[in-house]
Amino acid sequence: MQLKTLSGACLAALFFPLAPAALAATQSNISDCQYGASGVNSFTDIFTCGTVSGSLRTLYYSTHNAYFSKGFNQDTVSYGGSLKYETAPFYGFRAGVSGIFLRGIDHPDEAHTISDIGDNQTNFGEAYLSWQQDNFKITAGDQRINIPFVGDYDWRITPILFRGIDTNYGDSTNFLHATKIWRYKPWGDDQFLNTTAYTDVEERTNGMWALGGGRGTQWDNKKLTGQLWYQEYADYTRLVYGEGHLQWQDALFQPDVGLQFIRGTSAGKALAGEVNSTSYGAQLALTFTPALSWKLGYDHIAASGNSWNNGSLVTPYAHNTSSGPYFAQPFFTSTQDLGSGNAYMTNLNYVMNESLSLGTQYSFMDLKPSPASASINQSEYLVYFTWSFSGVLKGLSLTDFAGVQTSPLYDSHFWQNRLSLEYDF
Repeated sequence: MQLKTLSGACLAALFFPLAPAALAATQSNISDCQYGASGVNSFTDIFTCGTVSGSLRTLYYSTHNAYFSKGFNQDTVSYGGSLKYETAPFYGFRAGVSGIFLRGIDHPDEAHTISDIGDNQTNFGEAYLSWQQDNFKITAGDQRINIPFVGDYDWRITPILFRGIDTNYGDSTNFLHATKIWRYKPWGDDQFLNTTAYTDVEERTNGMWALGGGRGTQWDNKKLTGQLWYQEYADYTRLVYGEGHLQWQDALFQPDVGLQFIRGTSAGKALAGEVNSTSYGAQLALTFTPALSWKLGYDHIAASGNSWNNGSLVTPYAHNTSSGPYFAQPFFTSTQDLGSGNAYMTNLNYVMNESLSLGTQYSFMDLKPSPASASINQSEYLVYFTWSFSGVLKGLSLTDFAGVQTSPLYDSHFWQNRLSLEYDF
C-alpha cells in the first residue's frame, strides 16, 4: 500500500498550494475593511470583507481482520475536504456556505473499501445564517454542531453536518444551549438524511432536540465546573447527561477529578430497541509539566437484559462513530456499542515542541453485549502522533493513529491504521 499512500500525498500536494493564495487574498481584503460596533459599515463590505477557510486532506485508512472478522482486510486511500466562505458581520448577521468533495485513489472492490471515505462526494456542505449579539448566538441551516453525542468528530475527510437550529448564550464554561435537528449528513454521504447512524433501521425520524447548561466557579485555588443536558431523539431515546469537574489549580500536578452520569430510556417507537441504560463514570487527569499530561477514566454501564445491547446507551448520531463524552473509551470502536459492564482507559500525551505531539492509550472493555454472552474483555493498544509544519507550510500537518484490539472471544487480532495529511486554513 506504499504506492497508494504516496499517490495520495502527491495529489494532496497539488491542491494544498491553492489554499494559501486564497487565504492571502482574503486577508488582504479584510485589512482594508472598516468595522463598526455592529460589523461592517456598508452592504458591499458584507461580501468583500468575508473570510475563506477550509480543510484539505488525504487519508490512508487501513484495517486488518476488520472488527475481528478473520482474514477480512480493507485498505482505502481518498482525498478531499471542504472550502468555506463566511460573510462579514452586518448588524450581527452572518451567512456561511461551504463546498465538500471527496475522491478515491485506486480503490479496491466495494467489500474491501471503507465506506466512510469510499464514495465520491461533490455537494454543498454548510449553508447557514447566524445572528450574534454579545454572548448570544443563533445559527439556522446546515452546520457543524458540537453537543454531547451529537458532533462532528472530525478526523475523516468530509465532516458530519446537521440541518437545524442551534442557539447558545454564554461561553464554553457558563452557558445555556438549545438545539433542534431535523437532518444529518454522515461522513460517507454528501446528502442530508432523515435517518440516523443505525443503518439497519429503515424508518425515517424527525431528528432530535436538546437543552443544556453549564456553570463554572472559582473556589479558593480550585475550579469547579459542571454541565447538564436533556436530549430527546424522536422514536429512539430520551437521554440525560451530567458531568462535573473539580481541579486543584495550584496543587502539584494540578489534579482534575471528574464525575459523570448518563441515563437513557425509550422514546416513541424505540426504533433501535427498548432502552434502559444507566452509566456512571469517574476520571482523574494530571498535568506533570505543561507538555506532559495523563488521564485515567472509568465507566460502569449497568446491565439490563431486556433492553438494547444489554443496557447500552442508544446514540442515534454517534452509533459506530464515537464514544462521545464517555470517560473510558477505545479509539477504534465505541463504548456504548459494546455492551454493559466496566470500561477503563488510560492516556498519556506529550507535546515535545511546537511541531510534534505524540501519545499512547490503552483501554479495556469488560463488557457483555447480552446476558448470556461472556465478557468481550477487549483490549486496545494505541499509539499516535501529529507533526505540524511551520513557516510557509504553516497549517499543514501529518497525523497517524495505529493500534490493535484483542479479545478472547475472537480468533484474531483487529489491527487498524489511520494516516492523514491535512492542510487547515
